[in-house]
Amino acid sequence: MKRIVLVTVLALAVLAGTAAAGTKEFWKGGIYVTPQIGFSSWGGSLPLGVSGEYGVTENIGVGGSVMGQFWSEEFWKVSLITIAAEANYHFTKLDADKVDLYAGAGLGYSVVSVSYNTGYSSGSAAASGLSLYPLVGGRYWFSPKIAASLKLYGYLVGSYTGFGGAIGVTFVLSK
Repeated sequence: MKRIVLVTVLALAVLAGTAAAGTKEFWKGGIYVTPQIGFSSWGGSLPLGVSGEYGVTENIGVGGSVMGQFWSEEFWKVSLITIAAEANYHFTKLDADKVDLYAGAGLGYSVVSVSYNTGYSSGSAAASGLSLYPLVGGRYWFSPKIAASLKLYGYLVGSYTGFGGAIGVTFVLSK
């Protein structure tokens, strides 16, 4: 738990340290879509998915993400699919040229499916659960319509706990 908080604070400090002087990179009415590759403290593969966000106000965005993680070992096959709703506060008052920093929270629902076949026995199981997680993130804009994205989160409450994040490329669909 302490490690998750420390890594999250450190990541936000590093992102904030890249701030220079410049223009606003998040706005009311903006639609942002981010295909992403994740990383996770548990699981046997990299999560893949997409997230989206809508600028409700000049500082607040709401959206969600869908991530899938699939792996197999000698006798096991596992799939983990998470659907989440997120709300973020964007620090638009910072003088940050080409940088959009934010912090928020998410509520996710995960479905895990496991099947096994050892040659002597086989079977399957499924589990589902809710998770509540804080998050921090940032985008670095290469152009007015394309940015690199980094999001870090810690599943603190719910069926699945741990640390994770995602990197991706954000595309603006409206401005």
